[in-house]
Amino acid sequence: MKTPDSFPSINTKRPDGLRPNGRPYRLMIVEDKEFQRKQIVQILESEGYEIVATASNGQEALNKFDKLENPLDLLTTTLDMPILDGYALMYELNQKPNKPVIVFISEETTKGVMQDLISMGIGDYILKPINRRVLLERIKAVVTKKVK
Repeated sequence: MKTPDSFPSINTKRPDGLRPNGRPYRLMIVEDKEFQRKQIVQILESEGYEIVATASNGQEALNKFDKLENPLDLLTTTLDMPILDGYALMYELNQKPNKPVIVFISEETTKGVMQDLISMGIGDYILKPINRRVLLERIKAVVTKKVK
């Protein structure tokens, strides 16, 4: 019940990480640098996204992906990682049913690599360093486009 001295709600915006039905989008974050992995997770969780798994390389990501009971909406990865890089991870995920949309969050790369990634069907490519506003805007655009 509102009283005359009640504060108005300042943040009336719906969190970006929620679907129209109120359920969160399900994401996996793959990043070999622990600080950046935690940074991405914190930014996305602050908007209501459900981070179902994180991984420090592509092989760990594939192992976790294969154990998931429910499909992912989106997976973020970087290009350069030990054991299995982002390029190989994308190739492997493209062979699987229920593959998620993949967004690369990485350093600048060559035009040839970008063309290959685009032809393989990436959702987006976000340049590092990580910018909160850019990350949220681009992830929201990709997941809402996938749902339509």
